[in-house]
Amino acid sequence: MDDDVVNSIANMEDEFEDVGYLEGLEAGKVIGRIEGREMGCDNGLSIGRDLGFYQGWVQQWLRTANVRPGLVPDRVLKKLTALQNAINEVPMANGEGADFGDRLKAIQLKFKTASALLGVNAAAELPNSELSY
Repeated sequence: MDDDVVNSIANMEDEFEDVGYLEGLEAGKVIGRIEGREMGCDNGLSIGRDLGFYQGWVQQWLRTANVRPGLVPDRVLKKLTALQNAINEVPMANGEGADFGDRLKAIQLKFKTASALLGVNAAAELPNSELSY
């Protein structure tokens, strides 16, 4: 009987570690979800604002090109269309393979290229993004 008491005392530390680990794991999942949701809302707002800017900018130039044919050269129209397509391909839900950073970098590059071809100062038009893409 004394051996049982000694063994149970010796195993108590391991049991408490196991219980503490499992409780910590569950608490971490809850905290991780909360922090992930907050970060997603913050980043989602910034991504949405930036995409909205690029969408409005390219739509206005495409409308202008339709209203005043010849004003925007065909080469620039191709760049504007490529920018519009890149914006349209951004998924509206976050999932595996969404690679928002890479997509936004490509959109930003297309925007800068189209701006340069149009002779528009892109730096003056860029939104104040909090994201570093």
